[in-house]
Amino acid sequence: MPFYTFKCPLCECEKEVLQSMNSTKPICEKCAKASCSKTLVEMERVFKSTGKPQFKGSGFYETDYKDKPK
Repeated sequence: MPFYTFKCPLCECEKEVLQSMNSTKPICEKCAKASCSKTLVEMERVFKSTGKPQFKGSGFYETDYKDKPK
């Protein structure tokens, strides 16, 4: 199971959670404690730039298209 980063829309608190893709969104514990669990705020998933594939250059190895000896 992968780690996902979640952020509370109210208090801006971030948290990494180990869960499956189909699991429900976690509840912000900080906001739940502050409101005595009267309002439960669901955290939103955050996509960081390191989670996406990053390509540098042309995407090919230097040796892929070198002239082969004849």
